[in-house]
This record gives sequence, C-alpha cells and structure tokens, in this order.
Amino acid sequence: MRHRSIRIALVGVSCALALLVTSVGVALAGKTPTFKASLAKVGPQDDGGEPSIASGPNGELYVSWPGAHFNFARSFNGGSKWSPGGMPQVDSVGDTSVNVDGSGAVYESDLHVVETSTKTLQAEVFKSFDKGATWPQSGQGFADPSDSSNSPAFVDRQWVDAYIPPGKTTNDALVYLQYHDFVPSQIWVNTSTDGGRHFGPPVDVITDATAQADTFCNSIPGGVKVVQSGPHAGRVYVAWLAADVPTSVATGCNITQADTFHSIWTAWSDDQGQTWTDQLVFDGGFGHDASGLFADLALDDQGNPYVGFVDNLTGEWDMYVMASFDGGTTWNGKSDGTGVPYKVNADTGTHFFPAIAVGDPGKVDVAYIATDKIVPTTPYGKPSPGGDPSALWYVYMAQSLNLTSGAPTWQVVKATPNPIHQGDVCVLGIACVFPSSDRSLLDFIDLAIDPRGVAHAAYTANYTPSATGIYAANQTGGARVIS
Repeated sequence: MRHRSIRIALVGVSCALALLVTSVGVALAGKTPTFKASLAKVGPQDDGGEPSIASGPNGELYVSWPGAHFNFARSFNGGSKWSPGGMPQVDSVGDTSVNVDGSGAVYESDLHVVETSTKTLQAEVFKSFDKGATWPQSGQGFADPSDSSNSPAFVDRQWVDAYIPPGKTTNDALVYLQYHDFVPSQIWVNTSTDGGRHFGPPVDVITDATAQADTFCNSIPGGVKVVQSGPHAGRVYVAWLAADVPTSVATGCNITQADTFHSIWTAWSDDQGQTWTDQLVFDGGFGHDASGLFADLALDDQGNPYVGFVDNLTGEWDMYVMASFDGGTTWNGKSDGTGVPYKVNADTGTHFFPAIAVGDPGKVDVAYIATDKIVPTTPYGKPSPGGDPSALWYVYMAQSLNLTSGAPTWQVVKATPNPIHQGDVCVLGIACVFPSSDRSLLDFIDLAIDPRGVAHAAYTANYTPSATGIYAANQTGGARVIS
C-alpha cells in the first residue's frame, strides 16, 4: 500500500508436527534442527520498511525498500554482506519492488506519491544492465512518457516481472506491471514488449462476473509472475484479494480496508497480457479475512502457480498455501474455491506478512512474522485496531518438500532469536490511523530463492533502536528446493 500519502471449515491439519528451531541452530524441545538461517543487516530502516528481494541468475541478491529515500542494496556473497547500489532518480518514493530477468538485468519500480507533476500516483519502472549500479532506462507510458502506468484512475501497490522469449535478448523482454487503482479498484496490467522501454495501456484482468462482483471497489493486488520454463513458458499470472460489493461499500471500500477480504483470485494470460482468464483460488467466507496483508504469488520451475496467505479461519491468523498443478484451473484439487488450504504453522498465535518462493514442483519455502498472542478481531473478521501492545513478533521460515503429495509436512524455524517488533502490526494500509495503531513495519516481508535453491527472507526490524533496520535471513542449512 501507499506510504506517507495519501466456505469453509478446516478439516484437521495434515501437516506433521513441525520442528521449531532458532536461527542459530539451538533446538527447541530437544530436537536437532536441519533447516538453519543466519541474519545480516541490509541497511537502515530509513523511516520505511517492506523490503522486496530478488535473486539474479548467478546468485546476486537485491533488496529495495521505500522510506525517506529510495533504498537499494546488493549482495554478491549469498546475503551475508550487503552494500548500497545505485538508486533510480525519483521525485518521490512510494511502494517499490525489485525483480531480475534471465539475463541478469534488474528492474525496479517506484510508486510516485502526490507531486506537482503528471507522475502523481503513477508507477514508474526502471532498468539496470550492470547489477544495479546505474539505472539508465525508465519505462515510458503509452500516452505520457513521464511514467510507465498512465492510469487515469491512479495507481497503488504495483508489482513487476519479466520474461525473455527464446532466441531474444533482454532488450526484447516482456515486462509486466500490475497494480490496482483508487476508484473502482480493478486489477490492471501494462505490458512492455521491448524490455521495459515502453509500456502499453492498462488492461483490466477481471473478466469473470463473479470476480468482478467480489472485487468492485475493494482489492489488494498480490503480485505478477511470468512462467520462465515448462509447458506454459511465457504465461503471465496475477493474484489479488477481494471482498464483496455490499460489505465493501458499507465499510468505505478500498480506502479503509475494513471489509473481510475473504476470496483469493488469480488470472492468467497467454497473449502477452491482452486477454485474461480469471480463476477463484480460495474463499474462506465472510468474517474470515486473508488480508494480513498481501496474498503472495509464486511459480515453481515448471510454471505451476502457488499462493501463500494468512487467514483467520479458526479464530486466529495462520499461514496457508494453495497450489495448482494444472495451469491454474484447480487449486488444492478444487476449481470453485473450496480446496482445503495447507496449513504451515503448528503453533498458536497471530501470523502476518506471508511470503512464498518455490523451486522444483512441490518444494516450497515460506516466511512470515508471528507472535504467540492472538490478536482480537472486529465483527468483519479484521484485526482490532491497536492489536495487543504486549505482542512480541519474530520472523519464521518454513519448508515443505512434499506439497505434491496432497498432505504436505512442514519444518518451521524461528529465523530471528530476538523479537523484531513489539505491539500492534496494523494491516489496514493507509487507514492505520486509529489510536495505538502501528504501521512502522509497513505491509509485508519478502522471500526469494537463489539458483542453488537457497532461501533468503528480507524483513524490517525495529524492536530496539540498536537493531532497527532492514535485514536478510539467509538459509545456511537444511534441504534446498532446487535439485
């Protein structure tokens, strides 16, 4: 979301009891851990947060995050050491996201906030050809070259991904920019067919009547991903959260985010984003809210889509995963949103900020933040404003190597031995204005796997002044999700 501006009952848990271990490998409950992670500071929080992370084809790691400035950092040694990279020249900083194409070119997006220019609340996509040292290219919109989105209804929470077709170069990459708008809150995609130099007009991905009814005036975009290999190479997927018209209108639509975002949708395109097929992933029903905050989209190395999300299906927000192995038609075996989600965590508490990355089919890494306190809910199933002031939050990483079995087991590690935050974690976006609301972590953490199949989670910490900053939790032991 913008910064400094404006049905189903679960039938048991199929996962085996997860091992809970600390990041330094000290076992809980006397168990010997296998999955381990170490921590490294990426950079200062800079009055911001929600870092986006991506890996290059040779294992380079990149993190960007919004704050008082545009922040961008790089690591060339597996995430153990970070240094600032170059930064695109922007007039204002809103949401950011980073990704890399198959050549190693880096793409960085920025959401301009309110400015004295036509860039106000528009997204701009920058490109670097030297691993983020310089940013010579800025994507031009179809009508106004000053930004990439050119949306008449303005832009919020953009995501980007890219794909180089066989026989082509990065100059011919297909680059996709996804976001929602501030008026009807539709989900839009702009496409570039020339490596991000020029973008076409926004295309509405919502074509299904039910998807439209769920999404009108209330949506949360969950990312865009392009299939890099496999039978659907070149297919582009997007994901988003939706609610329903009567309750969305009653609660002020997308401005307040006070409604129950109970349905998760995806759409895919096989013609470079010109036409789209919508598919319901999961619907937990009214009162079961999945907006804690984004539902995160990922693809495995054969192009199968997965969604990681949190939901209060059982009276608390837990971490779940849905997967499709037939091109997005069925999810956890169902095509009508009734597939039972795979629950990741075995502990009790509140789990927010889901992030997911996948290697080989069925080999899944997830990350999230959690506290052992159960945050109370509103009648709409939202976290109560102000949360629990005593809540201590930690970063967790989890892994399953057998999701294709239909009964996945999970190993879970507490990646941060010390808390990253205390008190409220507000997930109402720009509506975090209630007394005691705390949005200082902003809205998400992120997860990437490098070419070796090693997981890297980027997160914000501000529990103590001395430990405040942007960090990476890097996998140092255990199985890898790429064979």
